[in-house]
Amino acid sequence: MIEWVNQNDRNVDRATSHTLSAPWPFHALLLFVLLFVLLFSEVSTSAQPRLPVRMRLEPLSIRGRSGSPIAVRIKLEYNAAQMLQGDLVLEVYNSFYSKDDLMATIRYDGIVLQGTDYIFNTVLPPIEHSYQKQYLIVGWYETDTQRIPLTADPDLIDPPEPHELLSIGSYERATLICSVSGHSDYQKASPNRLFLNNALSLDNYSPVSASRTSRRQSGPGSLESQRVLNYTASWDVFNLPEDPLHLCCFDIVLLADGAFSRLEELQLQALTTWVEAGGSLCVLADDNRLTGQHVQFLQAMFRTDESPDLHFALADDSTLLVICDKREPVINRHFGLGRITLLPNVTDLSARLTGAELGGVVGHLWKLRSDSPVFQGQKWQPRDLGALLQERGLILKKDGNGFYAEGKQGSRQRFNQGRRFRQPEDLATHLDLNYELQPKGSPLASASETALLPEGVQMVPTYVIAMLLIAYVVTIGPVDYLVLGYFKARKYTWLLFPLVTAAFTAVTVSIAHQYMASTDSGGAISVVDVTDDGRPVRRTDLQMHFYASQTTLSEEVSQSFVVPGQMLIATNMQYGGPQGPRATSTGVHYSGRFPQAYNIQHDLRQWEPQLVRSMTLAPEAFDVLPIPWNDASLVTTDAGRRKLLQHLQKAAPDGSAVAAIVLNQGARFSVGGGGFLFSPGLIERGEYWVQSDVRIRRYESTPGVELEAVGLLESACRTGTRDFFSLVSQVSPQGSASLEDLPILDPTDANQWLLMVAVKGIANHTMVYRRLYRVNDSPGDQAL
Repeated sequence: MIEWVNQNDRNVDRATSHTLSAPWPFHALLLFVLLFVLLFSEVSTSAQPRLPVRMRLEPLSIRGRSGSPIAVRIKLEYNAAQMLQGDLVLEVYNSFYSKDDLMATIRYDGIVLQGTDYIFNTVLPPIEHSYQKQYLIVGWYETDTQRIPLTADPDLIDPPEPHELLSIGSYERATLICSVSGHSDYQKASPNRLFLNNALSLDNYSPVSASRTSRRQSGPGSLESQRVLNYTASWDVFNLPEDPLHLCCFDIVLLADGAFSRLEELQLQALTTWVEAGGSLCVLADDNRLTGQHVQFLQAMFRTDESPDLHFALADDSTLLVICDKREPVINRHFGLGRITLLPNVTDLSARLTGAELGGVVGHLWKLRSDSPVFQGQKWQPRDLGALLQERGLILKKDGNGFYAEGKQGSRQRFNQGRRFRQPEDLATHLDLNYELQPKGSPLASASETALLPEGVQMVPTYVIAMLLIAYVVTIGPVDYLVLGYFKARKYTWLLFPLVTAAFTAVTVSIAHQYMASTDSGGAISVVDVTDDGRPVRRTDLQMHFYASQTTLSEEVSQSFVVPGQMLIATNMQYGGPQGPRATSTGVHYSGRFPQAYNIQHDLRQWEPQLVRSMTLAPEAFDVLPIPWNDASLVTTDAGRRKLLQHLQKAAPDGSAVAAIVLNQGARFSVGGGGFLFSPGLIERGEYWVQSDVRIRRYESTPGVELEAVGLLESACRTGTRDFFSLVSQVSPQGSASLEDLPILDPTDANQWLLMVAVKGIANHTMVYRRLYRVNDSPGDQAL
């Protein structure tokens, strides 16, 4: 080896001596090449200057939950001593960086940079799902004098390289658990928290195996549409937000590893507001730093003042003392519209929680229907298609040509029986009853497209359009030929044709304005959920915008999510096949501090209905009907409902109409005949139209108030489906356009009663108040 190295050294010396002895033109050429390379590198460096501001966009979870806002951390890197003041602008694109795929623009005003990085946590609005399971985020930092691209790749500035953000696909059902730790190394979970991260997953009870093969990898009927994908995000307790709207990113919040004792007052208030509005909280009080405010929090959430058999106290070592008739109990409770579970502080939870007891915790936190096998620790099963068709007045039959549905004798159900299907699931797909768990459009959003249009607005009738076309063709054809021929002036055809075209265009526009123009811009529906003493805990507003000309609508918003609505075309609400929801706006612009206080602008097209959904948690006090909301006897008996009618008649504002209905399991009790909205005849007509075959229904006029009634009932209690709501009765608040967070009643629980009161004044605005009652100590409220 030494001889080989020495030989190479000699070869190198020999080569060097040859180089040095080369003639001088060779040295000049070598020097010229070196100078050219240095000059080119300097030019390239000057052509691509270092950007003064860089942005790093970090999602705070691997993936989000279906239809929810997305929690992200934004870091603006800036090291210069000079102060820089401007706005951060984020453009959110659906899978592709193109103008047509721009979904939202978010502007954060007044960000000051000086000598250090600027870091903050925020949420992206709950906009539509991505085509390719990703969003593209393009950022800009705008000052008074420059617009700095916050590109993901410093070498790509014009155009900037977008930041990629993984999202949920259109045919996926994803859930998200926020696992909060009080330890500094929050990514390293204790055995108990690690067990809960996995055991609380709803996918553990799915009958569809992840290893199962499917004909389709994506889309309707695919494997991904029949499973629940659960993700868990590990968070430091200090990052848990103080704004309840930020908590809408999650289905469940889990407090473990000493997280509960480290919660500050504002964080506790945010959790209270979020749970009362429908969230789910699981607490493992493995803490030795608890204070009085933490004990008071549990006492309020578990309503110990109404439960003499349960009490919480602070032990001498600052741990939680649970005074109960059971040792190491697992306690499930309802709080407002939400759920809370307290787990015992034991060494090994995996040995303590097994079988039905663990299934009870999972079923309670995920708000599963009370008849779900998960409560017994078993897997759920898809609803039987034949039984579901019978509920709709149809019978599943089969002949030599395949499967089909036929109306029961005496049933008013209308269905086209001519088509046959090879498999029952093919028939279910045609009826939009196939077993799929991805988000689907809400019946209320679909009904709003018709019910909330301005009064007097209607589509131009088909026969009018046909008459105009026939008249136009006759005029530019036979009339042009015969009249100009009679006067021997056919050379003026080139002049008559554009004149006739312009005249018919003017007539068509005039007729369209007569049918579709209106001084009103559309109606609104507000759904307000109240609890004790009529206190509102959540409000959802659906506003229809319909304008005769293209315009931009601007609105100031605070403490709310506002998103463009999604709806199904009304004629495809059920028996039209699996039609996905369509957005009713091309884009939305947020400016300010989203979602705390900001301005929102919508670009509205001419003569196109635009539905906008907003959601507010713990809305500010406003006038709620002064009736005894705490008296459950007003809804559970006939005598009580007659008394309720008297209260409503006294409380109704002057000039307003009031309607009320009570729901319990499959029963409906119209209060005082149901009023203007909930009468049995009106509801029957609406359901009769909705449940008819679309090919039969397309020739009939679409009802208005009937669809509104059916939409409100279905949005309060989803029945007759094989989608995600055939498993759950409710989901945690999210604020999305799909309105999936509106259902609150479990149709299988006899102890749940829902009162709905609708008030409509002179304007086309319907206020709907809902109060959910739980009577006779529902099983979910018992200590296990």
